[in-house]
Amino acid sequence: MVIFLLGNSELRKELYVKSFISEQNCEYRKIFSDEDNKLAELKNASQSLGLFSAKKVYDIVDFDEWPKKEKDEFFNLDFGIKDLTIFVRTEKLGKEAKKSVEGLKTIELEKPKEWEEDKWIGFIVSTGDEIGTPCSKETAEKIFKLTGPDEYAIISELQKLYIYSNGQLDKMTPSEIEDVIYKRTISRLDELGFSITEERFESAYKLIDELVEEYEPVLIVSSLARHFIDLLNITVVAEKKLKFSWPEISEISKITGVQIPKTARYLGFKFKGQTNDPRNHLISYNFKYINNAIKNLYRIDREIKIGGNVRVLLYKFIEDFKSNFIDDFNNSEGGKFYNLNNGQFKEMK
Repeated sequence: MVIFLLGNSELRKELYVKSFISEQNCEYRKIFSDEDNKLAELKNASQSLGLFSAKKVYDIVDFDEWPKKEKDEFFNLDFGIKDLTIFVRTEKLGKEAKKSVEGLKTIELEKPKEWEEDKWIGFIVSTGDEIGTPCSKETAEKIFKLTGPDEYAIISELQKLYIYSNGQLDKMTPSEIEDVIYKRTISRLDELGFSITEERFESAYKLIDELVEEYEPVLIVSSLARHFIDLLNITVVAEKKLKFSWPEISEISKITGVQIPKTARYLGFKFKGQTNDPRNHLISYNFKYINNAIKNLYRIDREIKIGGNVRVLLYKFIEDFKSNFIDDFNNSEGGKFYNLNNGQFKEMK
């Protein structure tokens, strides 16, 4: 029997296979695309398991990476033998598979869309029940607020919280959950950029105070510059208008290489249940303004490398940002433009 696990949720595919083999007395083996003899082994298994062989389960984890020739050979194999199960993890099922593989079974395992917060909450609750770490809807909401739509981050933090709370996860307070959950560096540094461009300056000052105690100054400045360079790229690509649909945001993200959640936030997309009104950065900032911010950060990068105080310099950056960089660039650095290469500022020619 061949079971195609379709869709974009790698976590749900993993859990499905684990559940299946836990109910079987079987030999289980994962097969990867870079294995030289994978087809020979599968062909041998399809012909005979042997009189006293146990049930066998093969799990092809990256079928989308197989060359077309190898896929065609796979589709021509006959897996109708009893006690043999082949899982094929793939995003979509091609027409050639439907025509060639007899008796195939398909199971759709999709993640919620990134903006479907209610479905992500349900995903966390149901996944918790499935892996033995049950939690309430209220706790799931707290977890999602801190992890975002990342299924592996969610599962990791759910398990961590369950262990920390000795199985009493729902008794944890929001502040306890926040303290335990691993906050990824990029997310906190991203928040510094948005706190400035969304004009939440008190939050920006507080974040600077926290980050300078935890991270190298060059990393902080580099991440802040990336925030403005991403915004500059979006400004170049996107039409200046008040509202954007999700397909438009997705397309802009694809063109610029800026992650969809960040692109959505730059463009002022309001998610369901969001209490504050987001800011459309294209309405607030023009190309020159953003480029002045990048040049200012380039100067800060040079100063901290010769001993400048990053806290003082970033505080000054915010004050200059508030004043639209009126005095900073009238007679300096002309029309130079900068980009980041491996965290280093490079002048664009």
